[in-house]
Amino acid sequence: MSKDSHAGKEHGSPSKVPPARPDMFADILKPMRPDLRDDSHDEALDDEHTEGRNWAILLTLFSVLLVQIGGIAVIVWLIFW
Repeated sequence: MSKDSHAGKEHGSPSKVPPARPDMFADILKPMRPDLRDDSHDEALDDEHTEGRNWAILLTLFSVLLVQIGGIAVIVWLIFW
């Protein structure tokens, strides 16, 4: 049986086409709380917040480096021992 044997027979689809709602995506993308959009993200970049963020970045980089070195050590151990 050809895969096109059911083409145009509308199996599994409704007989009527649903109405077009152009504003549906605008409703979905609209924030639930309008006060979230009012806050400026530039104000959160003062000195008291950047120090903690810098430490978090350094800790993340250090842990990634440790995992990479551990992976290389395991590969070397599997090959040469």
